[in-house]
Amino acid sequence: MVGLTKPLFERRVPHVVSIYAAASWGLVECVAFLTDEFLLSPHLPRVAVATVLLLVPTVVMLAWYHGRPGRDEVPLAEKIGVPANVILAAVVLLVLFGGADLRSATTAVAVETESGETVQRAVAKPEYRKRTALSRFDRGSGLDTDEVWLTYMAPLALELDLAVDDFFDPIPVSEFNRYLSEFELPASGDVPLALKRDVAEQFRATFIAAGVVDRVGDEYRVTLMLHNAENGSLVSETVHQGPDFLALIDQMSDTLAEALDIPDRDEIDDLPVRQRLTEDEAAFEAFGRAYAKLLSDPPDLDRALEGLSAAVVLDPTFAMAQYRRSLVFLDANRPDEAVAAMQAAIDHVYRLPERLRFQAKADYYFLTDQQELGFAVIEMWVALHPEDPAALSQYALVQWLRGEREELIQTYRTLHRLSPADHSLLKALARVHEALGEADQALAALALYVERSPEDYTGYMEIARIQRRRGAHGTAREHLERAVVVEPLNPEPVNALASLDLDLGRFEEALAGYERAQRLARAPRQRAAALDELREYYRFRGQMEDAIRTAEAWRAEASGVYSPLQIAQHRFTDIDVYLEAGRYNDAVNLFEELRDPPPASDWFVRRWELRIAIGAGKSAVARDAYRDALESIEAAGADGIRPALIGDLGRIEEIEGEYGLALRHYREAMAEDPSLNFHRRIGRVLRKAGRLKEAEEELREALRLRPADPRAQLELARALRARGDTAGARERLGGALAAWETADESYEPAREARAMLAARVSG
Repeated sequence: MVGLTKPLFERRVPHVVSIYAAASWGLVECVAFLTDEFLLSPHLPRVAVATVLLLVPTVVMLAWYHGRPGRDEVPLAEKIGVPANVILAAVVLLVLFGGADLRSATTAVAVETESGETVQRAVAKPEYRKRTALSRFDRGSGLDTDEVWLTYMAPLALELDLAVDDFFDPIPVSEFNRYLSEFELPASGDVPLALKRDVAEQFRATFIAAGVVDRVGDEYRVTLMLHNAENGSLVSETVHQGPDFLALIDQMSDTLAEALDIPDRDEIDDLPVRQRLTEDEAAFEAFGRAYAKLLSDPPDLDRALEGLSAAVVLDPTFAMAQYRRSLVFLDANRPDEAVAAMQAAIDHVYRLPERLRFQAKADYYFLTDQQELGFAVIEMWVALHPEDPAALSQYALVQWLRGEREELIQTYRTLHRLSPADHSLLKALARVHEALGEADQALAALALYVERSPEDYTGYMEIARIQRRRGAHGTAREHLERAVVVEPLNPEPVNALASLDLDLGRFEEALAGYERAQRLARAPRQRAAALDELREYYRFRGQMEDAIRTAEAWRAEASGVYSPLQIAQHRFTDIDVYLEAGRYNDAVNLFEELRDPPPASDWFVRRWELRIAIGAGKSAVARDAYRDALESIEAAGADGIRPALIGDLGRIEEIEGEYGLALRHYREAMAEDPSLNFHRRIGRVLRKAGRLKEAEEELREALRLRPADPRAQLELARALRARGDTAGARERLGGALAAWETADESYEPAREARAMLAARVSG
């Protein structure tokens, strides 16, 4: 060792290496400074470190051969060694960073606002965004139960404070809490880290921000923790203490941004969080208590509304409270008050971060029937942030409503590229392919989904649903049975199996399945869903009074978990039940009860008005209602609803005896939306038009898809009787009456089938 040390110093190797180390440190620091200053790729400092380390052999070689005083020859070892080291370094750098984007971490975009103004912006590239799930904080032992609302406000305030920076991609605590609610945790109970990781995985988050809110004397003590969502490791933990809760939030925001490596940018407004919320302490507390009520399960809308109203009285400029108040009014089905509150939020929208500003503006335009401006706001959001998952998700909803199916596929593909671990996007993509009539592509997407998420029962259920629509009932059953194996205590796949049995005429097994699903249903939402399925069973079998009683039971169960708006929208489907039961006046009365105030878009209400007129056979009234509904759909830009409305037009024409037009419109509706099954309608029209052979073919197709459908059986019996096939008609009547064995005496289709069979199908 001593023998080596002397030559090293004679050749000044330590001196050269020291100078190289100092110069390398300066280079790395310079690259890091330039990266932060000009928002270059965060990979560049790593490239610089790797480069200087990889070139150390070259520096040592040069020092060894040229470090002594005097002129030196270039030896063969140096001629080979230096190029070899440089080539090796280049190869290693290519392997390590060849796939990395070493350009700017931002990209420039220019878009036009809804008012026609052009805006230019530098936005974060998606690969540099920090997708972070915000969990409600745990309650410390010193925090009174009356202050639990602070555990909800901590993550919300952090979200608002950091959401101005598009390098921060938050999963809001409201969304995170929605998944937690399924586990029935107490409002003040701690959330285990393992459960937080499970929920974060649902959102494909990279990080989890959580913590503990505590009291120490008159001061708050908040512990902020940042976890790696993949393995649960602790990335950062800091403690913040002081008497001002919102001041602590500002400190935590800086800490969290630093832990997430979010770069500083001059164009980002780093305002104190109280300027995003309110400077009035009493208004903040009223809002916080109301927000906790909204996130409870079920939400307490009345108390939340009281708190939000108190907050905006104390501070009318409290935009976040005004916005939330508007949404609560909407959930409570009080649209006029919702519009007024949303207007107040828009008046002070400058207080909100940009992302929430986009959402609030779009909601305002949709609430005030200015759909085109609402679409323009969302399109601007996407144009400014073309790879922002939140913006693209909103844009996907717009595309679905407008019927832009091909474009929607591209949006989902972009979302999947941005979040390749989010396999749920494959299910969404399958839905679009299905709507386009591309069942094979839909099934391929779902097959990929279950391969990547084999423990999620919903993938098997989606495959089963498509296979049922194709008439592949055996394959559907196999996938539903897999879903039951994956989730044996979940009532949803049990209900789906019961529904399949119903379609196949296995009525005892179907009823047993529905009853088992009711026993498995523990949560109120599950019980409500089980009642909804049972209502459809009774409708299928003509037990209309039981169906109506079940609908009333659903309403009682749903009142504890769903908002008045959701309940009202669902109850519109009870109108069909009353019409099928022959209780026209009850259907009209329910419609009048639900329409004021309207619980949904104008076209939604108009279409139900049309359905009532059709159900009563009033073609003139129905045509007027059809025109009103069409105008509403066109005004709303809801082209995705048009196929169903075309089907309604066909029904009007059928009532009027215009069978050629009715046939054309039924087929047109099915061509535009393959999810519509109008085979029975088409067969009925063909029979009425005297095209009996075609009618039989169409009705047999209807029964292939749904073998036990009693209405299709009855319609086929009519067609066969008209063709003189008495035996075939009798067989089909038997099938219909097997389904209607338990039907109400007053149920007209069953009465007709019995009368036809009693007459031995003779006339």
